[in-house]
Amino acid sequence: MGAPCADSRLGFLGRLRDACGSGALPLLGQWELTCRCNLNCVMCYTDPFNTPGRIRRELATPEILRILGELRDAGCLELCLTGGEPLARPDFIGIYTRAKELGFLLTLFTNGTLITPKVADHLKRYTPRMIEISFHGMTRASFDGITQGPGSYDRCREGIRLLLERGLPLTIKTLGMTVNRDEVREIKAWAGGLAGVQYQFGSVLRPRLDGATDADRIQLPVEEVRRIERADAQFRAERRLQDRRYRRSLRRDGVRCGGGRFRFHIDAYGQLSLCSENRRQGYDLRSGSFREGFFAALPGFPCPNRCPAAPTDAERDTHAAQALAARPQTVPGGPP
Repeated sequence: MGAPCADSRLGFLGRLRDACGSGALPLLGQWELTCRCNLNCVMCYTDPFNTPGRIRRELATPEILRILGELRDAGCLELCLTGGEPLARPDFIGIYTRAKELGFLLTLFTNGTLITPKVADHLKRYTPRMIEISFHGMTRASFDGITQGPGSYDRCREGIRLLLERGLPLTIKTLGMTVNRDEVREIKAWAGGLAGVQYQFGSVLRPRLDGATDADRIQLPVEEVRRIERADAQFRAERRLQDRRYRRSLRRDGVRCGGGRFRFHIDAYGQLSLCSENRRQGYDLRSGSFREGFFAALPGFPCPNRCPAAPTDAERDTHAAQALAARPQTVPGGPP
């Protein structure tokens, strides 16, 4: 039931983006509020920074509240609050509430294990656009093995129950890996049986923030990702739809990323960058303003996904073909 709303939102943002022409407007932002987490998932790219020393260096509450105001003043419409585990911050409720009061459309990424009745009630009072919970396996053994947190399976299921009990918007997502590849369709079928829940399947592991590559050993090969998609009619249909939509966007704009034009990323230490996957250069929001960082600094940051100002059709098609294979896809909940 979430697909039509998602299409309307994307259509609105697309029209707003088109109205800006070649100019920049910070419509969408992702903010890593913290790298702290109560779990230590085997594939997590932020986990190396989940240490006491690193946590002490993260933005303080007043700094976050100031930056939120600057985002609003600069025209930002939508924020994704993520981590780490954002609920692991003791001040999360205050930060979240202030963001809602400022009028942001909010998406919350969480592992679900820290959702209590009190947290769920607050989310119901200040309803986000979407809550996304990572669900890694259909058994306690597989789930807890991936999170390396005993009891996390049961706590996550309870968090999901609390959210659904209150009618909150929810997406269940699974990162396909060698350690759970045989459970993906079972997870999707289970999520499809939950009223109003969307499901998202992804397959690309992110490099760890400290540069370690040990998670590569559980990365699914492309042929295995395709096998999973071919085995499911909804996956196949959604892949075709998203490929067409993405190709049209690439041909129209000539870029594979809106970072620095319509999107931005802020890390737990206040570094503003083009996106979460490109941290080659950052602008320090502790010492400068968001407006200066987005409009003056970000346009000069290096990005391998930028094309020439007027790419040829052949170049656009090449960029599209290179970008399509690794994209995650989202499908509405439903039977497999």
